[in-house]
Amino acid sequence: MKFVKSILFICCCGIIAASCTRGNLLDENIQWQQVDPGKAANIKLIQNFAGNTPQLPTAANLTTGPQLFLYANGKKVTGNAVGYAGIFPATTVYASIEPGTNIRFDLIMARMNLTVVPNVPAFNGGDTLATFNQTLEAGKFYSFMVGDTVPTIRVTVIEDDLTAPAYQTYKIRLANWVMNPGDTLSLYSRREKKEIIQDVAHKKASDWVQLPLPIISDTLELRKKGSQTIYVTVGGTAPTFTPTGMRMYTVVARGKTGVTAKIPSASIFTNR
Repeated sequence: MKFVKSILFICCCGIIAASCTRGNLLDENIQWQQVDPGKAANIKLIQNFAGNTPQLPTAANLTTGPQLFLYANGKKVTGNAVGYAGIFPATTVYASIEPGTNIRFDLIMARMNLTVVPNVPAFNGGDTLATFNQTLEAGKFYSFMVGDTVPTIRVTVIEDDLTAPAYQTYKIRLANWVMNPGDTLSLYSRREKKEIIQDVAHKKASDWVQLPLPIISDTLELRKKGSQTIYVTVGGTAPTFTPTGMRMYTVVARGKTGVTAKIPSASIFTNR
């Protein structure tokens, strides 16, 4: 019995040792590494690029557009690919990464080797669509806004001040990433019967505006500067907005006039 147990122990050790030396394919699928929350920088990727090209041959249809991975200093940050109107992380949290000076970030087409299980990234020449350097400080929060005029992909980094709203209030801001450079937008509240944020230019985000909680839900609209006409209803066919006290929200306007399946639209995500 002791002899059998010894053989089993040796075999198990051999298997573990072999697996530890295989650090090749699976390393590319590692998406998270433990970072001390008190020492981390925090980022959120918002994909607003409204072009339908470039895209992968495995894309769902001809209007999918680029699906992206984000890398920081050569290490994969995102999990699944982030497509048009996608956000990473998809929940209210941010992704925590190591802070630093002049961190190199790459946006790369999410090309995968489907013959390997689990699938791993398999990039071709030209798959890197944007590269930029950014300094991130520990304890701070940042939004990485993807989008520019078609066909250019650029990233604008916004530092997010997440100072909590007062009790029984919420904060909201407008990020204008509609890819029509001439579209300066305002945010109108049907409940307040006024523009609560005004004149946000292309590729800009407004300051936070603190508002009292509505007694009932609100509906938000985007209007072009100087116009009383509804340009976009925030949320599309499900426009009801019911904010929660002491939360913070970003309205993101995206799209481009004349691009199939990507006409201007707007949605809301929660920052805190």
